Amino acid sequence: MRAVVVALGNFDGVHLGHRSVLARAGEEARRLDGMVVAATFWPHPRSVLGRGGPPGLLTTLDARREGLLRSGADEVRVIPFDEALSKKSPRDFVEDVLVGDLGATSVVVGENFRFGYKASGDVEDLARIMREHGGDAHAVEVWGGEAGTSSTRIRGLLLDGEVAEAAELLGRPYAVQGEVVVGDRRGKTIGFATANVRPDPAVVVPERGVYACTVRVGHDVHAACTNVGVAPTFERGESRIEAHLLDFDEDLYGQEVEVLFVQRIRGERRFGGVEELKEQIGRDVEEARRLTEGYV
Repeated sequence: MRAVVVALGNFDGVHLGHRSVLARAGEEARRLDGMVVAATFWPHPRSVLGRGGPPGLLTTLDARREGLLRSGADEVRVIPFDEALSKKSPRDFVEDVLVGDLGATSVVVGENFRFGYKASGDVEDLARIMREHGGDAHAVEVWGGEAGTSSTRIRGLLLDGEVAEAAELLGRPYAVQGEVVVGDRRGKTIGFATANVRPDPAVVVPERGVYACTVRVGHDVHAACTNVGVAPTFERGESRIEAHLLDFDEDLYGQEVEVLFVQRIRGERRFGGVEELKEQIGRDVEEARRLTEGYV
């Protein structure tokens, strides 16, 4: 029977720290002539435990699965996180879930991994219980300098508009997927048509402002100047993601696209009138064009 190396974690964002765990799992799988199974929890434990409510997600479950497979997992397994799971002792979690359900021969986690009832288990407990079952466990050092790499840190950067810094920890620009829906159609009337992208309400949307982005449409990638916010000049009130694709003039309504945030250009502000706004958008578009060179 083929050995199973379980890379275990929340894996929200599949950031560089997560990929370090997957890389170590890959090394173990090659040593054991086995396979890498990435095991992620869903929903987020905080949504079950009620500690301040669930955080905004960096990835939907589908995007997380795709990211894990791209990062070296042979298979992705979702561990349903519910009240019963949260009350399992560390031993029961290892024996019932890791060894019993997943068939783990070896387990790889981040160095700060905690598990079991009230997070009472640590990596030493994990290694000890796995050894009792003829397996082993490995902890991977967190990447990312003194502050480390964590989904929480990345969320904070995005909510501050620091998308370039978040990209350094993700290993790629932060991406938001969504359907293009009908908006105010105001952009086209002022010469800057936009795709109004409706994201999954559970995911993090960066701080309001104007961003240099790329937009993936099918297999094609286009540079874009994207506004996140409420269009204060027009007093819309509702916050939206509106991407103006550069040198592009096709109907995208109803299509799923992916907006990747490269760098923040400026904050959102109110203008004295449409002409002033148009002049600023023109400058924003040229800056977006410059900042996305090499991305498209």
